Amino acid sequence: MTVQRNSFDIIIVGGGLVGASLAIMLRDSDYRIAIVEAFAHDADAQPCYDDRTVALSYGSRTILQNMGLWPALHDQVEAIKTIHISDRGHLGVTRLYHDEEGVEALGYVAENRVLGEVLHAQLARQDNVTLFCPATLQSIEEYQQQVSVVVEQDGEPVALQAKCLVAADGIHSKVRRCLSIANTGKTYHQCAVIANITPGQRHDNIAYERFTDTGPVALLPMTGNRYSVVWTQPVAQAEQTMRLDDEAFLQQLQQRFGYRAGILKKTGMRSMYPLSLQASSELVRGRVVMVGNAAHAIHPVAGQGFNLALRDIATLVDCFTAEHDRQLDPGRTELLLEYQSIREADTRTVYRFTDALIKIFSNDFSPLAHSRSVGLLAVDVLPFIKHRLAKQSMGLAGRLPGLSRV
Repeated sequence: MTVQRNSFDIIIVGGGLVGASLAIMLRDSDYRIAIVEAFAHDADAQPCYDDRTVALSYGSRTILQNMGLWPALHDQVEAIKTIHISDRGHLGVTRLYHDEEGVEALGYVAENRVLGEVLHAQLARQDNVTLFCPATLQSIEEYQQQVSVVVEQDGEPVALQAKCLVAADGIHSKVRRCLSIANTGKTYHQCAVIANITPGQRHDNIAYERFTDTGPVALLPMTGNRYSVVWTQPVAQAEQTMRLDDEAFLQQLQQRFGYRAGILKKTGMRSMYPLSLQASSELVRGRVVMVGNAAHAIHPVAGQGFNLALRDIATLVDCFTAEHDRQLDPGRTELLLEYQSIREADTRTVYRFTDALIKIFSNDFSPLAHSRSVGLLAVDVLPFIKHRLAKQSMGLAGRLPGLSRV
């Protein structure tokens, strides 16, 4: 059987939100890029009440703006202007306001479908990108000067070579499995129940993070006066929640969340996802580098997952761009290790931040509950602490990649 051969500078395995964003960040470079994506993108998908969403921090908005994509997104996303943080059954509330931070919004809520359509429309205009889709990765061979992969497309093997391979293929990364790279971490023994709901009053661009003894409940404002709900529960309880009819589901959610959004009126389809903290044991292996969920998957409590991934790839682009200016090699070991070194601090901070929130807030131990109440009150009245929390939430803490800078 004849195997078609193609040569590139960079192969990106995974053409979803992260992989597509990386290719777009490199659109003004001379790098020849291949994207290998297993699922066809349906550009004609119609809007739906149940569209899944992603939370974009203000820092991610800046990245998307510097990528030239924000004008196409601006009218299709919903701004988060206030973040309201509370602890069910206890005193103490913290509120973060966009005007106190001097920004248009603290963050935004985008439907995955909308973001995907904007990204893929841009990809279609890029001459330096070749898309292999749908195509599945079959094998990887590492060499000193290149990395070679075989993918299957239309039932036929296709061989690709490049100087660098980027794994952007998610939490169940095929790249990681092909290279026998371990994925370490822990399970929270929790699931996220996700649904879109209609509140009984205008959401006024307020996002809620409500901590309860069984896990946090997040309500993120969407277009059409909807909320995207992420309700974290122990596994058995989440399974019971999935079996409820719509009326019973809204009643239970109302009981756990309260009435700050009015009486909850409508819910769409529900989905359930197990939650864990996972990290690839290696971010770099030879000429292969991991980004996004292939590198790390975190609890959704603070909405940091996609934002962390964008900072991954923006940092990688900084490294690639500097290397290209010297006309050297995008897969050079020293270059990829520099990327790894830069990203470790940010990733470690987000791990600790999200993990600590779960440990501190997902129980009802009385002395700890009292300390939580005092802590929330303190954050609300101490501007320095409040500003630091806001910067972390907005993705503006620590060392920022070039695309994150205004």
